[in-house]
Amino acid sequence: MYWKKRIGKPAGTAIAVTSDPSFTQGRDGKTGLTIAVLSMAGAIGLMALGLADADAAVEDWRLSEIDEGTKPALALTPDGVPVIVYMLEAQSGWVRVANRRDGAWRIDEVATGYFYGPPDIAVGPDGVVHAAYHDHQAPQFEPSKGDAVYLRGEGGQWSAVTAADSGHDGWDNRITVDGSGRPHMVGVDPLEFGGTGVEYYARNDDGSWAVEQIGSGPQTYKHAVSVAIDADGIPWVSYHDGSAMDLKLAHRGTDGWQIETVDDGGETGFFNELAIDANGGQHISYYDRLSATSGIIRYAFRDGASGAWQISEVGRLDNVSLGFTGARNITSINLDDDGRPWIAYSDESVLKLGRLEGGQWQAETVVDATDTPLGQIISLDIDGEGRPHIAYALVTNKSPLNGSIWYATRD
Repeated sequence: MYWKKRIGKPAGTAIAVTSDPSFTQGRDGKTGLTIAVLSMAGAIGLMALGLADADAAVEDWRLSEIDEGTKPALALTPDGVPVIVYMLEAQSGWVRVANRRDGAWRIDEVATGYFYGPPDIAVGPDGVVHAAYHDHQAPQFEPSKGDAVYLRGEGGQWSAVTAADSGHDGWDNRITVDGSGRPHMVGVDPLEFGGTGVEYYARNDDGSWAVEQIGSGPQTYKHAVSVAIDADGIPWVSYHDGSAMDLKLAHRGTDGWQIETVDDGGETGFFNELAIDANGGQHISYYDRLSATSGIIRYAFRDGASGAWQISEVGRLDNVSLGFTGARNITSINLDDDGRPWIAYSDESVLKLGRLEGGQWQAETVVDATDTPLGQIISLDIDGEGRPHIAYALVTNKSPLNGSIWYATRD
């Protein structure tokens, strides 16, 4: 089976905190907390609905506010428990991991420092949690410092290792886990700092990391990369080529990395995510830009490692905000147990979920933003019962960036 991703509060927020002695200590020795978070405005709305907790029913969706923070990523454990990693990007920032059991969110602060996201998360078949994020490695930004950090969590204990390389690399990290439980990462050594482009990180048997340049040429950190491992253990990496404005796919062959073009129509391939099914079929979600704020969400599929790509339109976004604190992972793809693709996508105004039924994409609205914009980073997983689980954020402040982390699912 392919394992894709399995894996202080803002002003005006009411917080109920109780310590949970059954939740083990994290790497920094802090006790995990069971935290129920509900904004004052949200609390008033829920009282009117007759709901007394932090879950809001929106048609058949249930929305939960978890904590402050930005840039969440979600994965499900083998028994269907959602685990979310997120961060505060600041010189005195942090990385936290939340997991939900028995109806309560348990939050562990696993690292403090000067970090940059988006982070990513995956859970292996053994239930071990794997996460990745970028560490600036200095209290002030320095172009010559910075790298990807690999975070491992098991039994409530966390350990972190830097995947070292030269330059200010490891931006825009993604992580996945193969069928044997071995993690694989991908990131960018950005052109903004004289970097070489997209990098693949392979974990050695001794726990160290080997870094390989895939041959993408210089690329920005702004438009997402993704990694997946096929049943033969071959790594595949998708990315947006900023020079050609195309969607590219690379894999490591016997003679090194091989790169091909998936879609070269217009300005395309932004914010892509890759999944590989049990039969080797390759699935990619991505954004095709039409204007500065609008574009089409597309889906590319190929039945196997070679052959023609089939490309279809999933939906449209009309309020995409780019820039340093703007869009990052605005598409997220996952496959259910029958191998069918689901794609979540979002701009500042709306979060939608599409699924492929009978050869046609059916889309529904999960969240409509009102006065508070959506964070334009989403993460989707599908459990064994075919239920979607989505992590997303609302933006309460753009400079410096902060917001609130939310979780959506339905029964």
